[in-house]
Amino acid sequence: MANVNIENLKGNLRLRWRFEGKRYCLALGLPDTPTNRAIAQMKAAEIGRDIEYGMFDASLLKYRGERHGKTPIKVYELFEKYIESRRGQVAQQTLSKHSGLLSNLKAHFRERYAGNLTPADCEAFKGYLAEKLAPITLKQQLTDVKSAWAWAITRHMVTDNPWVEVVKRVPRGKVKKPQPFTIGEIRAIIQGFRTHPEYSYYADYVEFMLSTGCRIEEAIALTWEDVTDDCSQIWFGKAFYRGHDKELKAGKAGFVPLSKSLQQLLTKRRPMNADPKLLIFPSRRHGKHMDDANFRNRAWKTVLDDLNIPYRKPNSTRHTLISYWLSQGEDPLTVAKYTRTSLKMIYEHYADYIPNNKRLPELLGDVFSGTSGSSAGNGSLE
Repeated sequence: MANVNIENLKGNLRLRWRFEGKRYCLALGLPDTPTNRAIAQMKAAEIGRDIEYGMFDASLLKYRGERHGKTPIKVYELFEKYIESRRGQVAQQTLSKHSGLLSNLKAHFRERYAGNLTPADCEAFKGYLAEKLAPITLKQQLTDVKSAWAWAITRHMVTDNPWVEVVKRVPRGKVKKPQPFTIGEIRAIIQGFRTHPEYSYYADYVEFMLSTGCRIEEAIALTWEDVTDDCSQIWFGKAFYRGHDKELKAGKAGFVPLSKSLQQLLTKRRPMNADPKLLIFPSRRHGKHMDDANFRNRAWKTVLDDLNIPYRKPNSTRHTLISYWLSQGEDPLTVAKYTRTSLKMIYEHYADYIPNNKRLPELLGDVFSGTSGSSAGNGSLE
């Protein structure tokens, strides 16, 4: 057990000890009396046991007790509070990812205190996650933990952030390139759904996804009030994910002009005197929002298996439209606008699909041939 010394400083008791090369001092705020010496001995024994069993709280809040009005917080409790602080500020999808990370923190650290973690502990957790996650996801999750600790420091839950250096050492990893469907696969998938004895109900939905490149949560949130009277345009401005509605970020919402085939599909699909609040692509059984996980695991996987098409998630419909549209020579800015994404994302993920038929200008040839203009001052390279 670690050696925790009891000392007298100007008539009051304090504890002093070393742990992992660092000196610690805890003023007890108690006069040096036989009774208080016994209290100090119990506190010293508690610290020693915590060090021995890996439960030491380096913030010392656990050992200061009620006198300071604070109690130590465990690793998973800290992250739970962080999640709650973000509720209502971030998308439900982000909160769902945080919940998965919370489960891993609970499983790995169990009852460990947040103020007790060392960089070595954080490295061990990185290794624990690395066995489960791709490098790019590992980097993001560790960054989320680091952010949680930074948030906790501002609220005096912990005193330092042991995750900073660990995150710096994690490579971001390569961005996984999209795997779009080929034109032949697109035709087969649409036909496969239209003729499937059980899942033909989803044929319009699948064709719409492939033809617009919209996100799954955007498609299942659409209602008939989002479509113009002639079905030539549709408004994307909301989403539905895991039981929660949300609005798209400012600047992302807007109308998208539809192809003739989609215009005909929606015109044929719309009921007479349709309720504007009625979903365009409701669930098959209850008419409520479609369960994207249920669709993916049953209908989508079954049809692709039947067609012997290598499995890609349903969001590959978005990759397919974006990559195809770019390959046809469309301006990336237009593609970014109508798919509600950023130019950064377009160039980061889809640069290989942007045609590049341009060559450097024949600058010297133009100059020597006299085509650069009669005035030496116009367009000169001085």
